[in-house]
Amino acid sequence: MALITLRVLHGADRGRVFPDLPTPVTIGREEGNAIQLNDERVSRYHLKLQEDNDKIVATDLESTNGTKINGEDVQVRIVRHGDMIAVGRSLLLVGSPADIDRRIAEVSARHPPAAVGHARQLKERMKQLTGEPSDIIQDVSSVRSPLLPSGPPPLPERLSPAQSAELAELLDYVQGVLREASEAAVMRAGAERVDLDFPQWQALLDLQARLAEMLRRIGEPQAG
Repeated sequence: MALITLRVLHGADRGRVFPDLPTPVTIGREEGNAIQLNDERVSRYHLKLQEDNDKIVATDLESTNGTKINGEDVQVRIVRHGDMIAVGRSLLLVGSPADIDRRIAEVSARHPPAAVGHARQLKERMKQLTGEPSDIIQDVSSVRSPLLPSGPPPLPERLSPAQSAELAELLDYVQGVLREASEAAVMRAGAERVDLDFPQWQALLDLQARLAEMLRRIGEPQAG
């Protein structure tokens, strides 16, 4: 059973720490949640954190005002130490100081020539972010963790052969739409712009809509 620590950085419950909570953890306004927040913009049962494949998965429980993690609207998302969860007017930090230090070490290890300086910089940015008074942050939903990777997220692990094939098929479809659009794009000489014909533009909009629908379906709360 995974344990998770959450600290309320901003909101009516600012300063409260919920250490080593066993998963699953629910967050909401109602009694009966592992974390009950005094925030009228938080739903009765707003968010669930659960363990799966050694990872912590956050699922929005069809809340009225939604959930943002590191400034992005989410329905389902892997959360890591140092991530920022915004629900209502409240902002929660994932992980204890020791947990976050370990993640800083992991992130900095990817920059061997400047690992020590990089770790020091990340610690300072986290310190500044977590120490700001509530009235300085105008919109807690826009706060992002300094520990976010610069590249794409890792591929899912422990997929079955069928799941691997389905994921490859989906990525092939996305890549195909983007490839056709990029090949059809025309760069005008002397102009800092690229022209795209309407069919390719429409294909990109359609791809965006399809991906949004897939994310919505994936994020639907599952039983259990």
